[in-house]
Amino acid sequence: MKPANSSNRRAVAGFSLIELMVALTLSLILMAGALSILYSTKLTSAENERIARVQEAGRTAFELIMQDARAAGYVGCARPMLDKSTNPPTSSFSNGLTSTALLWNFGQAVYGFEATSSTAWTPSLTTIPASPVAMGGSDVLVLRAARPGSPTFRTNAAFAPNADIPVAADPNVTSATFPTPVPVVISDCQGAAVFVATGFTAGGTARIAHAAGGGPPTNSSNALARSFAVNSLVQPIETVIYYVASCPDNTAPCTGTSPPALWQIVGAKPPQELIQGVEAMQVKYGVDTDGDLLANQYVTADNVTDWSTVVSINLAVLVRSIDETGVEKDKQTYKLLGGAGATGGGTYGPFNDRRQRAVFTTTITLRNGTT
Repeated sequence: MKPANSSNRRAVAGFSLIELMVALTLSLILMAGALSILYSTKLTSAENERIARVQEAGRTAFELIMQDARAAGYVGCARPMLDKSTNPPTSSFSNGLTSTALLWNFGQAVYGFEATSSTAWTPSLTTIPASPVAMGGSDVLVLRAARPGSPTFRTNAAFAPNADIPVAADPNVTSATFPTPVPVVISDCQGAAVFVATGFTAGGTARIAHAAGGGPPTNSSNALARSFAVNSLVQPIETVIYYVASCPDNTAPCTGTSPPALWQIVGAKPPQELIQGVEAMQVKYGVDTDGDLLANQYVTADNVTDWSTVVSINLAVLVRSIDETGVEKDKQTYKLLGGAGATGGGTYGPFNDRRQRAVFTTTITLRNGTT
């Protein structure tokens, strides 16, 4: 006869050791699967974020350059269409500055330097500051345009070439928001002229002074080359230089070491870092050979014989992620604008690091019409 409480003992006996081990093993397998999914999701998310950052860097670089490129050479109705006996057609232009150095040569809406090796450019690159020095193998692009956000005026009365320029007042523009000296372009449908604004007086009719001197740069005289019609366009203009560089140390304007980046110089101001991760830049220039304002061929900077005929630019940049990821090394070769050779362009890599890279290419139409 069984004891009265034997069934109760079997009911509360619990799991055996084997059952516990099986349950623990299954739990570990499920947990490992969940952790694997979590880790894979995290890696995918980080990878997507890096790719998105690379794509955003490429788009932002193009957007910044486009703002200046699309305005390069814009002088209102003074388009190069007036004298069609010339090829290409031209309108009158005068540069009243004493210097025609790179920063002040406003007769050229666009200019460039072709990287011919890891240490040389054609023409010779002597205008970029020593820090950060331009990276070899990447082109340098120079644009001359009214900057975004700069004030724009219209003349509201006739004036003598050596007199202050009367312009319609703008309540948002004062002598504090229109600092002088600054290069300025005035244009009507007969042409354009560049001078240095040496003073600005606000009022019911604002006035822009252009005395001799005023630099840097400086006016060669206090008189414009000719009179301009009422309602002529008046706006500040700057030379903007885009190039690729990296900061190896703390030499100003660098604040530490940084990866390659797109840098910008506006006039005589210090260089400014724009987009980190831009590793290389290549530029070709669309040349109009028959005066119809359309590009007939694209050539490198060292093959442009007349910069006034450049009506568009073909631009390519190589962008990389800031940090490394994964285990596979980048053994790919990247070709910008066709790669190296007689037709220009550049070939980069393999880099043998673990960074993401992408090539971005675009074509920008210019408003080149100052000469």
